Amino acid sequence: MTNTLRSFRRGPATPQRVLVLIPGYGDRPEPFLERAAMFDPNEQWLIVVVEPQTPSDRGPYWYNVDENGPDSVALATGLASIDATCSSLLAETGLSEDALVIAGFSQGGALALAHLVDPNSSVTPNAVAALASYLPSRDERLIDLSRASQRPVLFAHGEDDELVEPIRGRSAAKAFHRAQALVTWSEVSGGHRFDAPLTSELASWLDALAAGEQPHAPPI
Repeated sequence: MTNTLRSFRRGPATPQRVLVLIPGYGDRPEPFLERAAMFDPNEQWLIVVVEPQTPSDRGPYWYNVDENGPDSVALATGLASIDATCSSLLAETGLSEDALVIAGFSQGGALALAHLVDPNSSVTPNAVAALASYLPSRDERLIDLSRASQRPVLFAHGEDDELVEPIRGRSAAKAFHRAQALVTWSEVSGGHRFDAPLTSELASWLDALAAGEQPHAPPI
């Protein structure tokens, strides 16, 4: 049985919607939760920040990348654990998939996108946000972009990102747009940091979802 991930929470005791937030390579969950007021000031969401599964001296991470791409075993293990965690949260709260949003930063955003389009995922979130991120390369049998059709997907990227070039985020956004996802593409000032203005873009998008809207501003 796949284990659920260690997580940290903030939000209402009886939530109407859940945001699962996935940190990136070397990122600890606590700083992400500390910034929750930046993108959910009114505590409309139960925010659950999961911890990357592999500890290291540089901080926890999800998978390593070499000349052949992501470590396929570690990536699959991370996706299965995220899926199990989301399933457990929905069972605990009594909410449906329509109330679930998955967001991630950097490598965490790559996992969020990969989970949405993975045919092995048992949980399909209502929407996904990828901040300073990309779609990781995988076996084509493990990517079904049609799973993203008509689902809101936010791509927000810093124009001066020194670790993940904006073109990688834009390319993923265009691929999801072609698959008829309701893509919002936003290239903002700044570099590779989970902070404003990336969190401001996330806040506006989450507010729209909470209001029952389906935000859509695809890349040109």
